[in-house]
Amino acid sequence: MTPSRPARRTAAAAAVLAAVVVTAALVAGGAWAEGVLAAAAAFAPGALIALGARRGGRLPTAARWTALALSLVLAAAFAVLFALRGTASWIAGWPASLVVLLGGVWLLPLAFVGLAYALGFAQHGVTAADLERLRRLRTGTEGR
Repeated sequence: MTPSRPARRTAAAAAVLAAVVVTAALVAGGAWAEGVLAAAAAFAPGALIALGARRGGRLPTAARWTALALSLVLAAAFAVLFALRGTASWIAGWPASLVVLLGGVWLLPLAFVGLAYALGFAQHGVTAADLERLRRLRTGTEGR
């Protein structure tokens, strides 16, 4: 099902606005630019989940919570990275910023999204009806 015209316009407007803000941050530089870029990096994966998980013009509740939680986990990890900037903190013999980067920006979100996908696959994954519709589309009998 294709998105409605207002949904496409809203998504396009949001993408243009985000591009303008991120470009302005890159051009202007400074401390506020780092925050804008960190926020964009934290919320972009959640936005992509929200765009990709729409079914029938609606975002399932599980996908909504997954996208929100992922964005918050990434925002928290970036906030901790900003707080650690300029410090010489160590965790188990590793630089603290490296531990936060690998754990909070890569490993934890990967495990979280993978678990959320696995738990909701039966409800939101490909169904037998979806496969049958694909077979009909392939043979050319769909919509006749």
